Amino acid sequence: MSSLELERHSRLGRIRRLAGIMKWAAAVVIALLVLVGVFLVTALIWPEPFGAGSETIDFGTLERPIGELPPLQRLGLAALTGVAFLLLTGAFWHVRRIFAQFQKTDFFSPLTLSTVFTFGIWLIAFGLLDAANDPISSLLASIDLPEGQRIIETEITGGEIFFVVLGTLMLLFGWILREAAMIADENKQFV
Repeated sequence: MSSLELERHSRLGRIRRLAGIMKWAAAVVIALLVLVGVFLVTALIWPEPFGAGSETIDFGTLERPIGELPPLQRLGLAALTGVAFLLLTGAFWHVRRIFAQFQKTDFFSPLTLSTVFTFGIWLIAFGLLDAANDPISSLLASIDLPEGQRIIETEITGGEIFFVVLGTLMLLFGWILREAAMIADENKQFV
């Protein structure tokens, strides 16, 4: 083996090791997201067994204990929470798949590029849901109150912007990698 081949082999080994570690770290995050998501959704639907009945939901000037909310409103908040955790879990599932492909040193396969692209879609969906979360949640938490006490709170923070921008970047990255893979394939055919 030449020194260039040894150096390349060493670099690929580092990539495989780090990708393998990150694949399992992403799997742990997925497990935690599922557990926390199930706990929060269940606590919103049935707050008393979990001691969450006295926990409050705060939106602007509105502060209400969860146990005080009618069951249908709690169900709506639980559904919104469940969808948010589902989107985050889906995004991390695709991160795990990307790391698994990198561990196999499969950088430019259609599966890897498709996974990068799909990861971007999951991030954008989460960012958009996160932006819509405050208005929907505040409406759900106050819909049963008298007309002057209902509230719709809107707020766009750096988190929502970050997820949408990162998701868009991953979409573009997936498209660019696909183009690079097609160019590399064309160059191989010419040789």
